[in-house]
Amino acid sequence: MSEHFGGPATSSDGSAPLGARAIGALPGEDEPRRSTGVVPAAALRAVTIFADLADADLAWIAAHSKLVELAPGEVLFTPGSPADSMLIGIEGVMQARREQLGPNSPAFILRAAEIGGTVPFSRMREWAATGRALTRVRVAIFPKSLFDELLQRIPVLTSRFIALLLDRVRDATRREAQFEKLTALGKLSAGLAHELNNPTAAVLNSLREAKRRFDERGRMTAALVGAGISPETVLRLDALRSSATPVTDSRDAREAADVLARSDREDALARWFAEQGVPDPWVASSTFSDAGLDDIAVLDEALADVPPSARRVALRWLEAGIATQGLFAATEQTATRITRLIDAMRRYTNRDRARDMADVDIRDGLETTLALFDAKFREKHVAVERRYAQALPRIRAYPGDLNQVWGWLIENALEAAPRDTGRVTVTTFAENGAVAAEIRDNGKGIAPELQARVFEPFFTTKDVGEGTGLSLDNARRIVADLHGGQLSFTSQPGDTRFIVELPLATVSTFGT
Repeated sequence: MSEHFGGPATSSDGSAPLGARAIGALPGEDEPRRSTGVVPAAALRAVTIFADLADADLAWIAAHSKLVELAPGEVLFTPGSPADSMLIGIEGVMQARREQLGPNSPAFILRAAEIGGTVPFSRMREWAATGRALTRVRVAIFPKSLFDELLQRIPVLTSRFIALLLDRVRDATRREAQFEKLTALGKLSAGLAHELNNPTAAVLNSLREAKRRFDERGRMTAALVGAGISPETVLRLDALRSSATPVTDSRDAREAADVLARSDREDALARWFAEQGVPDPWVASSTFSDAGLDDIAVLDEALADVPPSARRVALRWLEAGIATQGLFAATEQTATRITRLIDAMRRYTNRDRARDMADVDIRDGLETTLALFDAKFREKHVAVERRYAQALPRIRAYPGDLNQVWGWLIENALEAAPRDTGRVTVTTFAENGAVAAEIRDNGKGIAPELQARVFEPFFTTKDVGEGTGLSLDNARRIVADLHGGQLSFTSQPGDTRFIVELPLATVSTFGT
C-alpha cells in the first residue's frame, strides 16, 4: 500500500486527530507558488474514490478547486498554518514531515491520484508538519467550506471519506507510536552508550595496570628468593595479601565517614614504609590502606622472620600483589555494572520474549527503568526515592509496553525536577482492585491553563525539536487501551504526580 499524504495535526477541541493523515492548507497570496489555471476534470477520475463518478460531478469538483504548481523544495504549508483544504494530487510527489524533530521523523507522502489534506469529517484544524514538494508538483486544492455541498451533491462520497479517514488514522497512529518508541529507545541507547564508555575504559586501564603489576611482582619474587627468605615466610606474606579487603563502593562509603582518621593512619603507615626503605612510601601506604591493611603491628608480625635488609623487597612484593588483587576486584565490580546495565536494557525492551502477556510485578519494571536512567539522575544531581509496597500483587500485562510507560513518565519527571535540589519519588500500592504506580517530581508543575492539554497528541511544552508531544498520549493508550487501566495526574508547583492504575483482573480481552 502506498503512503498517502498526511501528517499529525492538532484539533481545536483537543480531541484525537481523526484526520491525522489528512493534510492541506490553502496557499497564501505571498507564498512562492502560483495558480496554473483550471483543474482538469479528467485527472480527477484517476482518484480511486472518484473513479465511478459522473462527468458532471467531476466537473463540479474541478470547477470549485484551485490548481497550484510547486517547484521541487517549495513549501505548501508550515506548522501552525490552517488546515482548511482538501488536496488532490495531479502530478508529482509531496511530503509532509515534522522537520523540527529531525530527519528520522515519519514522512507522509502525497502522489498523483491520491487525496490528502483536510477531508470531510476530519477535525483537524492546523498543521504540525511542513508540506514540501519533492518533485515538480501540481495539486488541486478543494476548500473545506464546500464540504457540506460536496456531500449533498454526491452522497456516495460520504461512506468513502469515512473509510479513508479510518484507514489514515490507523496508519498514522501506528507510525507515530513507532516513532515515539524508537525516539525513546534512541535516547536510552545514547545514554547507555555514554554510561558504558567510562566503565569499559576503566576495565581496560585496570587490566593494563594489572599486567604491569604482575610483571613487577615477578621481579620481586626473584628478589625474595635471592634474599634467602624461606618458603614458609613467603606463604605467610601471601596469606596476608589474600586476606586484604578490595576497595568497594560500600567500603568507600564507610571510609568517607572517617576521612580524618584514615588520613592519620595513612600518614603513620607512610612514615613506617619510609623507615623500611620502601620507595614511594605514600603510594604503598595508599595501597595497603585501601586494602584494609593499615595496622603496623600486624605488618611487623608478618615480617618477623624477614631480615631487615630484605624487608624492603618483601614489602614491595606484597604491595604489588595487593595492588593486583585490588585491580582485579575493581575490574570484576565494573564488569558486573556493565552486565547489569545491559541486562536492564534487555529487560526494558523485553527482547528475549515474544509480545505476550505475562505475570508482572510492576516494581521490577520500575527498577529496570530507573537503572537505565541512573546516569542521568546522577548527572543532574536529582535524588530518587522509592516507596514500594512490600506486598504487591502481580498482574497480567505486556511487560515491554509497560516499561515504555515507566520510561516516559520517569524521563518527564527527571526533566521537570530542578537541578541539584530535584527529587523524583516512585511509589507503588494496591487499592480498589488495582495495583498502582505514582511518579512524583518536585518541579515547577504544569500551568493550570495547560493541564487540559497534557494528553493531547503532539502537545509539548519542550523546545522545538526536543519532544514529539506523543509520549503521554501513547502512555495513556498503553495503560487504557492495552491494559484496561487509567493514567491520571495532579500538578501544582513543587508537586506533580502521574498515577498509573492497572486492574488486578486478567486483561486478555484488552488490546485485541
